Amino acid sequence: MTKSNETSCCGTGSASNLLNTLDLRIFIDPSKCNACGLCEEICPFGLPERENDHYIITDPKECIECSACQRNCPNNAVIMEEQKGCGCLWNAREKAKGKASPNNTCC
Repeated sequence: MTKSNETSCCGTGSASNLLNTLDLRIFIDPSKCNACGLCEEICPFGLPERENDHYIITDPKECIECSACQRNCPNNAVIMEEQKGCGCLWNAREKAKGKASPNNTCC
């Protein structure tokens, strides 16, 4: 099954609506982070970076919400809000660039 820009993308109405309404906040709570580095190792885009004695998310807008860092953090230090998950954010960004496959993976 394929979806167009006008079909539902996780209940937002369309991929463009997802990008326009998205207010993703992902961050690492420094009070919980023990700087183990697992988040940096597991993130497909390498967004977590060490800063002194903890990690930070360098560019939250590049996060695709795969939640790998959050699910694998032993201290629950990774905080993600506004999760759509399942690659919807990635797909919406690719559509906005005109690069999305017609056989997208948005849920």
